[in-house]
Amino acid sequence: MTIISQNSRDAFTVTTQEPYVRDLKVLISPELQEEVTDLSVGMTILPPGNSSSSHVHEGEAETWIIVSGQGEVVVDEERMPVGPESVVYLPRNSRHQIVNTGSETLRMFWVYTPPGGERAVLQGKMG
Repeated sequence: MTIISQNSRDAFTVTTQEPYVRDLKVLISPELQEEVTDLSVGMTILPPGNSSSSHVHEGEAETWIIVSGQGEVVVDEERMPVGPESVVYLPRNSRHQIVNTGSETLRMFWVYTPPGGERAVLQGKMG
């Protein structure tokens, strides 16, 4: 069993730079825990008015679970509102972005299947 909280010293955290300022946390990954093999889990903490970069994962599907805040998901050319308890599935090779459209911080978990997309965060290459 592996249990990691967002404030755990076992979680890897990075704050990205302008223009896509947000905290990214890798919580569970084969890169961090040798017993994990099938997925990776992390968290994005996105201040009001900010967004992630628009990007694609060629090798992994990504699922987002919105915990708090209001936002808009942009997938390819489609835009959809999201809020607490929304779950978003993003297939491989879909261009995607999340925008915090609300007045409070948007907090969400992300899951990569298979793992791999979190390596950009761990290597400091996430824009």
